[in-house]
Amino acid sequence: MKTKLLLLASLFSIASFSQTITKFGSDPNTDFTVVTPTIVPDQTPTGANVVWDFSGSIPAGNNIDSYAAPTAAQLTTYPGTTEVLSITSQGGTPTVSEFFLKEDGSGTSITGVSQGDIILNYSGTNAFIGLFPLNFGANNSGAVSGTFSYLGTSGTFTGTVTATVDAYGMLTMNDLLCGCGYTGNVTRLRIDQTLSFSIPPIFNNIGTLTQTTYYYYDNGADNLAYRYNNAHLISAFLGVDQTTETFERNTAITLSTNNTLAAANFQLYPNPAKDLITIQTNNSQEIKTVTIVDVQGRTVFTSSQHTGSISVANLQQGMYFMTLETETGQSATKKFIKQ
Repeated sequence: MKTKLLLLASLFSIASFSQTITKFGSDPNTDFTVVTPTIVPDQTPTGANVVWDFSGSIPAGNNIDSYAAPTAAQLTTYPGTTEVLSITSQGGTPTVSEFFLKEDGSGTSITGVSQGDIILNYSGTNAFIGLFPLNFGANNSGAVSGTFSYLGTSGTFTGTVTATVDAYGMLTMNDLLCGCGYTGNVTRLRIDQTLSFSIPPIFNNIGTLTQTTYYYYDNGADNLAYRYNNAHLISAFLGVDQTTETFERNTAITLSTNNTLAAANFQLYPNPAKDLITIQTNNSQEIKTVTIVDVQGRTVFTSSQHTGSISVANLQQGMYFMTLETETGQSATKKFIKQ
């Protein structure tokens, strides 16, 4: 038994340094602090063992991520969607950005985006991100196409989307007003898209959208620690030349990780799962409860007796979130797909 435990520990030790991103996006109900940097962070370094210092930012607001199953109308508009990520700004008049995602055994794709004044429907070719988990060096690039609408104008678009796990290393942040400090090991997913817009059959190539998004995943918490987005929309035809840039840090992770059970310390397999899903843990603390919720936040399973394997045969096909809580109050959440 002791030999088995040592072997298991060594396997997890290897996994924790493998610079792997296990999922796309954040955990449900993650709170992000929107920050304004006094010095624009240098995000150009790529590769192994990078050091980033994003200190010197000022808190400027909050966004909250939530997930839900698509409505019938959304499924009609964005076929194949399995979940909808809503990012809701807090304070003043709330604004909501929606990202329509397709997650199945072949990977994760974006089927649509509704953000500000622009709506993108990848109805021709979805934007493929990858089959998670993704390791450092993974690169997925492909063509996309669909329809768009912008301030009453509608048409079509074509372009490319590239998703790359391009770097890992140490990220440091220190916000000025709250004195919040964070230093952690992260792995970065970079997504670039370049789109060309047309209004057929006469007006072709009327404008372009160039967008770069960085997702910095905390290797211990298995959740986003920081994300950055830069989008440049330019069209003389539409009379627009607009750049939108946002910087966000995960409020809970970057304030304190004391109550976070390192998600790298447990694994779920197989994932996707059909009948049984097994919890494999490397943590010496005992698991107090296991809870499974669906994308609508409904609890579909809970147990205080952890036996290692859980039957998911009665669950409907789709995405779920499993949360483990230890006797000391630490918890961690991981996503899985029920086939």
